[in-house]
Amino acid sequence: MTRIQKNALEGLDERQAAAASSRSPSSLISAGAGTGKTTTLTSRIAWLISEAGLPAHEIMAVTFTNRAAKELKARLEERFGISASSLRVGTFHSLSNRILKRIALSAGLNGSDYTIADEEEAKRIMADAVLVPGALGRKPETSGDKNDADWKKMHSDFVKDALRQISLWKSWGLTDEAAIAPNRPSLTDRDAALAAAYGSYQYELGRKDMVDFGDLLLKVVTALRGNSALRTSEANRIRHMLVDEAQDANPVQVEWVRLLTSVHGGLTVVGDEDQNIYGFQGGYPGAMSDMTGPVAARFNLVTNRRCTEEILKPANMSVEFNRRSEPKVLTSGRHGAPVRTLHFSNNLQEADALGRGIKALIDSGERPGEIAVLARSHYLVGLIEEGLLRHGVGALVSRGGSLLEREEVKDLASFLRLSINPHDEMAFRRIANKPKRGLGVAGVEAICRLADARSIPFHEACHEIVDGVGRSKLRKDAREGAAELGRTLTIVADDGAYGRSPLETLEFVLDDGGYLTWIESQSSPDSRLDNVDVIRGLAEERESTVDLLNEITLLTDIESLNGKTDRVVISTIHASKGLEFDHVFCPAFDENVIPNPIAVENGRRGKPGSVWNGPNGGGIDEERRLAHVAFTRARHTLTISFPWQRMFPGKSTPLQCGPSSILAECELDYEAAIETERSGRHRRRRNRSRAGFGSEALD
Repeated sequence: MTRIQKNALEGLDERQAAAASSRSPSSLISAGAGTGKTTTLTSRIAWLISEAGLPAHEIMAVTFTNRAAKELKARLEERFGISASSLRVGTFHSLSNRILKRIALSAGLNGSDYTIADEEEAKRIMADAVLVPGALGRKPETSGDKNDADWKKMHSDFVKDALRQISLWKSWGLTDEAAIAPNRPSLTDRDAALAAAYGSYQYELGRKDMVDFGDLLLKVVTALRGNSALRTSEANRIRHMLVDEAQDANPVQVEWVRLLTSVHGGLTVVGDEDQNIYGFQGGYPGAMSDMTGPVAARFNLVTNRRCTEEILKPANMSVEFNRRSEPKVLTSGRHGAPVRTLHFSNNLQEADALGRGIKALIDSGERPGEIAVLARSHYLVGLIEEGLLRHGVGALVSRGGSLLEREEVKDLASFLRLSINPHDEMAFRRIANKPKRGLGVAGVEAICRLADARSIPFHEACHEIVDGVGRSKLRKDAREGAAELGRTLTIVADDGAYGRSPLETLEFVLDDGGYLTWIESQSSPDSRLDNVDVIRGLAEERESTVDLLNEITLLTDIESLNGKTDRVVISTIHASKGLEFDHVFCPAFDENVIPNPIAVENGRRGKPGSVWNGPNGGGIDEERRLAHVAFTRARHTLTISFPWQRMFPGKSTPLQCGPSSILAECELDYEAAIETERSGRHRRRRNRSRAGFGSEALD
């Protein structure tokens, strides 16, 4: 039995200790930002082992990010000497992936050797899937450049809509069988077309022995729901489950938890309803209560150990206007600098001032890695980065998307995919000229045609085209490049055939294959090398290339930070949750950005249990919660800003902006920025009342 090295409740305050030592089978811990959620969670696990007598291997801890899972394991080892290997700790997707591999046949898969489709693969599969009758259908027999362009745009838009809607349907619990069933409810023409695409998409995934992210949970839930013996077998393995950040769970994740705790009933959920910000992924307010049920013991953690009272005041007020049963309470007892709210003539001046202000902070001795710029939307990030670079400030940019969105990660994953499937055309096309080998588009096409015509792997096609097989003739430099590529891919394929570790394959590609040297010659080499190091680190922990590829697919770029960077972090607000910094800047707090008009308009008005429309989520309430999350990332200083006009590349007419209504709700007065040559002269502005701001124009 695992031995705990010290008292499980040591160092906790009264509220934390009560939550960590709850004897109720089911407990709900409402933990506001910075209230020691992870500390309480680790103490809860230690208490369950030392006082409740539960074996460590019968405890499962579920997190929303790989970073959170790693932090939880490290804290357990550091504080209590609990080995990470003795516990089941991971994200919803990684833990469900392990279960799905055990029950693959019962879940309707061909076996446990399936692969997880990343976003690019899912898009490629969907592009073919939507061509079936009833969905988009095939391209009409028309001619002309305009008709072709119109069709391509229609196809691209439909693929994007289908991927988004099917992801939501899966998060709400709608299977493809139910989507195309004859007795389904009456649908709009659009939803009927998307449902047809859903059925076709799942067929194509199955044909390729693949699943996507949504399948990892939905297939497990569907299998356990329909097979009581299987459900009992899996639930018997878990005496107690702990769920971190439970406020962001979607309906399928809620049901997943309830099914796996259906035998022993031990459950602790931790989260904060005021940090529920993933409505666009199926999350909804009330998920925590739905997980635990009405009889759960409830605990509230309200002492913030991160922010000053000056920061907490607007953070609390940002969610006070939401529908809630009780006031928001979050206090720290610490005081510091007042929150600053600045305004600028336009977003170009705002970005420049941001770079100048951060440069001054660094020059004063602040560590760049303790400074963050948090933006509401992806499209804002580029201009912010330019503003920092203009003042010589390097930044690490994260959008919170899959790590596979990064070029170098896609490339390395493609080499790994070719080691287990030397016929993978998509992977081959991606790395054929990385590093540069003199193979033009025609050369790559010739190799692909030869591989397809002779049904041979790509490394063999490279060798045969060099030897003159086939009709295509390559230039001398292209022949040399094809020969070099063939040699590299032959060794990569041999690694897969002989079961060598993925780390060996990666090291060969990086060093002997010349990829590392090529990366060093590209733009932003430091950022690229950081991502390579992340993949190397993952490879050191994996013996199976398939397992490594699946792990890479599940990792987001923000998780690669791991709290260690010597550069300023630029991130979306969504991606920043769970992180904290000494100094936080929140630019673009204008009415066109936050609240986001589209997000407000698209706020769902569904009902619990609806697999077609989902529960209530999103809307203006979620936009306010986003502000709350952004503000509470700051330990010492918080600076908010907005422009009066937003300039866009290629457009002569600026978009009129102005302060976000959230600033008025938080009672934040705004002040003019300091004069600079770039920003010109500004008059000081004040908001005249809590309901709105002054309307006079800037000089």
